Amino acid sequence: MKFPRILVATAALAFPASAHAAPPWNAPVSVSSQATAAPHVLFAGGAGTVAFNGTGATFARPVLHAPVDGSTQAVPWPGANNFDTTYGAVAGGERALYVGSNGQQRVLVGQAAGPDMPWRTSLRGPKTGGARVAAAPGAAVFGTFDPGYVYLVRQEGQTLGPTQKLSGRGSIRSVAVASNAGGDILAVWDRAGKIEARYWYASSERLSAVKELGTTDAALKLSVSLGDDRRAVVGWIDQRINEGGAAKGSAWATARTATRGFRAPKQLDTYGVNQIAGGVGVKTAPNMVVFSGSDAIKASLVNGRSIGTPQVIAPIAPDQSFADIGLGDLATSAGGKAVVAVAAKDRIWAVPFDGSAFGAPEDVSGPEQEPHQPSVAFSGDIAYLAWQSTPTRVEIAQRPL
Repeated sequence: MKFPRILVATAALAFPASAHAAPPWNAPVSVSSQATAAPHVLFAGGAGTVAFNGTGATFARPVLHAPVDGSTQAVPWPGANNFDTTYGAVAGGERALYVGSNGQQRVLVGQAAGPDMPWRTSLRGPKTGGARVAAAPGAAVFGTFDPGYVYLVRQEGQTLGPTQKLSGRGSIRSVAVASNAGGDILAVWDRAGKIEARYWYASSERLSAVKELGTTDAALKLSVSLGDDRRAVVGWIDQRINEGGAAKGSAWATARTATRGFRAPKQLDTYGVNQIAGGVGVKTAPNMVVFSGSDAIKASLVNGRSIGTPQVIAPIAPDQSFADIGLGDLATSAGGKAVVAVAAKDRIWAVPFDGSAFGAPEDVSGPEQEPHQPSVAFSGDIAYLAWQSTPTRVEIAQRPL
């Protein structure tokens, strides 16, 4: 199966559009005032949309969606029943894909042919009290609760394939998945303190052996990316959190090329007691690792298996009063450019990458009170960035890169 080269992820003050984004971002457009969960920008079936939960009881909230150009207000997406866009995972591709717990001890996997088509869903895996989930174009991964396993569901043409067990039994703390244009899939997970990985090879239609990449106390956040030649980057935040607070932590990454395997993980940063990496924590692309650092948003460029020294790309430090402050998302274009979305306490920032270097942070939202959960994706050379603004408003802006 082939996938397109789209890599895909409190009260607020209201300001007029003219007070919003600085060029080259256009003025944000509000597409809904009924959002209750994280928005996701995705492209599926040749069209773009921003999708998020509307109002209602936890697993009875509709999924609303609107065009990425903001031309119309959000409307319900048929068939998206029992979806949770904050704790579930959504991906684009030839078809939209969703995976998440349905609140009834099963994992719900669904797909839709495009933003104007209904979702078709099925329940997968054993009964579980919840699930760790991740999605990439053509691939849904979930880990069942303790002790459990990691499972993969692939899109096969117009249908969802069988549920494939990937891991041994253990405590599954986090999962991540990536795919490439050739249909290869790389799943990564933390099983009882071991970072493990496994490929699905599209050309031979088989799974690889499980590979141990490193060890961790607890992978609080985990990310993986996969190039078309099967080079890959994996990043994680190693930090244990319990009811008493957070232990000391650290940021790590490892990389491989098309012909040489993953090298020993490299430590990128450290976190003090109760200093939690905010937002999504860490995101990867085949040429970079971006993460919420101990004192700023940081990035390390990747060359082959070599991971560069972290550089500050946005002066946003963790803020324990609001967990969503920090790294929000990362998107890359087919031409090698990228946008890093960052949530600060008073606005949404975007950091552009021109293929060789990061630019200065760009003000996307203008001043707001605690805007959060930004999501960004590319269509061609246009980046689309959406976020949750007031308690129930979703806004979206765009920029050519």
